[in-house]
Amino acid sequence: MNFQDFIIDPKDAKRILIGASGKLGPMDFAQGLVAIIAGSLILNLVSLVPGIGPLVGFLGGLVLAFAWVCIFSKRFHDAGQSGWMTVAAIVAVIVLSVVIAMILTPLFGGASFTDMSRMQTMGFGFAVKNMITSVLANAAVGYYMFKLKPALL
Repeated sequence: MNFQDFIIDPKDAKRILIGASGKLGPMDFAQGLVAIIAGSLILNLVSLVPGIGPLVGFLGGLVLAFAWVCIFSKRFHDAGQSGWMTVAAIVAVIVLSVVIAMILTPLFGGASFTDMSRMQTMGFGFAVKNMITSVLANAAVGYYMFKLKPALL
């Protein structure tokens, strides 16, 4: 495997990222997850733009969340499991994100989750912490999903 194997082909983007029915093999899943994480990183930076940035970040985040649920659901289908197992993956990513954020918060200015005025002044550091948290949590759960064996029919 090389780096190019994980780049999604634009012709396959709709098939991989949209719709929760069907199946996704490990490489298609990995390509979809890399595309979603890359989009998430870009949206984190866009959300720093004053004015419309937070709105664009929020709406783009909803689109990426939908694509995330779609690829995980299809990957579970490929492994012979219910697409509803995606809920377990969501819980896993949330738990991992909270733990990682708790570890990284002191490294990026030390603002607590209860001190929102301090978080707003962190700006770029806060965005970087969010990006690192997102990449690590999704990579951990994505690695497990990548290793799932396809169901034998």
